[in-house]
Amino acid sequence: MMMRVLVAFFLSTFTAVSTTAFAPTTQLSLSRHTQMYMGLFDGIFGGGGGAKLAEASHILLKGPNASEQCEKLKFDIYKKAAGPFGNFDNGVNPEALMKSFVQQAKAKSTCPSKAKGGSLGTFGPGQMVPEFDQVVFNEQVGVIHGPVETQFGSHLILITNREE
Repeated sequence: MMMRVLVAFFLSTFTAVSTTAFAPTTQLSLSRHTQMYMGLFDGIFGGGGGAKLAEASHILLKGPNASEQCEKLKFDIYKKAAGPFGNFDNGVNPEALMKSFVQQAKAKSTCPSKAKGGSLGTFGPGQMVPEFDQVVFNEQVGVIHGPVETQFGSHLILITNREE
């Protein structure tokens, strides 16, 4: 009997409260930030195989000879990163490569990201055009790739980090 009284009291407490009693007084609106967070927990709760993220910088060149200009620029970046002796046999110092890439991005890129040395920050698959994603999520980290042709022009891409 006591249990029935408690259940009745419990149910009457929650049904007596108006459904708008706890409603916010301001209107909520969905924004692009809401869309960015959708799927955030997919990898944790079995919705996917884990989130891939990459960090990359790029140099964008446009025009009829953009691809050839990218090839020359790529050579110049590696040459400067190799130092005065130009020794490519032992590889190139990653810090020197990044520094050289940033300098050239600021000087030559036609993308607004040139203000940040070409840095695009961290992003996931599908956030960039398919040609760009193909390189960033499948090719070697720490190497300049390209020229990569997209609808925007010719890109040199330096993948700085990738997490899988």
